[in-house]
Amino acid sequence: MNDFADIDWEQLHQISEDDPEFELELLTMLAEDVKIHIDELRQAVVDRDILAIGHEAHYIKGASANVGIISITAAAKQIEALATNQLLPDIIPVIEQMAINLSHLETYLGSRL
Repeated sequence: MNDFADIDWEQLHQISEDDPEFELELLTMLAEDVKIHIDELRQAVVDRDILAIGHEAHYIKGASANVGIISITAAAKQIEALATNQLLPDIIPVIEQMAINLSHLETYLGSRL
C-alpha cells in the first residue's frame, strides 16, 4: 500500500496502528472532508472573507497533517500565510493545486478499493 509518495506513511501507520483497512478508511474520509472545505475556501475567496479563508485553511492543514497528506498540508499552510498577508489573488492558484493534489489522492484511493 505504501506506493503513493504524497503520504507520510510513518504518520499514517502510527495513527492507524498499522491497520491497512483503517488507513484506507481514514484517507477516504479525509478526501471527502477536504473536498467540502476546498469548496468553502473557494467561496470565502469570492466573498473576500479573510477570516473564513484562514479558518478553512487551518482546518484542512490540521486534518491532512493528521493522516500525513504532505502536499495538501503544505498548500493549506501556504494559504494560511497568504490570508494573513491578505494576498487574495495569490490564494486561488494554491487552492487549485490543492484540488489537483486531492484528485490524485482520490485516484489512488480508487485504485485501492
